Amino acid sequence: QQYQCYKDDFNAEYEKYLNLHLQTDKIKKNFRNFHEQWKSLNTGSEAYRVKKDTTVKAVLHHSSVL
Repeated sequence: QQYQCYKDDFNAEYEKYLNLHLQTDKIKKNFRNFHEQWKSLNTGSEAYRVKKDTTVKAVLHHSSVL
């Protein structure tokens, strides 16, 4: 009976877990892309500052979503 209770609890939350997992995978992919783009920029350049600002905004957005 206790096993069934644990199983029911797990199944009730499983879809929520999957959605959260998909969100974190998407976020990781976005940050990998940011990193790859950043590697080609010169530190201190306008493009570097724009990419930095974009990244900070993305971090703030994702932290508020999660």
